[in-house]
Amino acid sequence: MERFVHSLRILWRTDRLLTRNEIRLLSKKLQINALAGLVALFGLVMLSLAMFFALVPYWGESLAALAVGGTDMLLAALLMGYARSIKPAPEVEMIREVRDSALNDLKDEVALADAELRAMKDEVRSFVRNPVETLLPSAIGPLLVAVTRALNSRKK
Repeated sequence: MERFVHSLRILWRTDRLLTRNEIRLLSKKLQINALAGLVALFGLVMLSLAMFFALVPYWGESLAALAVGGTDMLLAALLMGYARSIKPAPEVEMIREVRDSALNDLKDEVALADAELRAMKDEVRSFVRNPVETLLPSAIGPLLVAVTRALNSRKK
């Protein structure tokens, strides 16, 4: 039972660590994606201004705004690519292995307890069906000893 409780504690701790790591990773990705969205919004505004300026006079200030907007969009794409490339820390794999080991230990403990309960159930069923046959093998030895002592005491 102690091993079962120990495995449950390990399982709880590893799941807690994995969840904490996933939350940290998702938070970081969300922050970078929010920044990328802000940059993309600014780029969209600049592209809109560029289109406007492109239609008014031919190619003056509009090319500068177009270049800035295009640069902003490129930066947003790079930030989103970086956010997608963030991987979990290396210790996460070790934590998963410990968690899997704890789960396997729990499965083994439950299987052992199940086997013990089935054996006990079979013994009880056997005793209820035929109590004399169940008790007789364990009672034969002491009964023979008592009979032997009784015969030896009568001879003396």
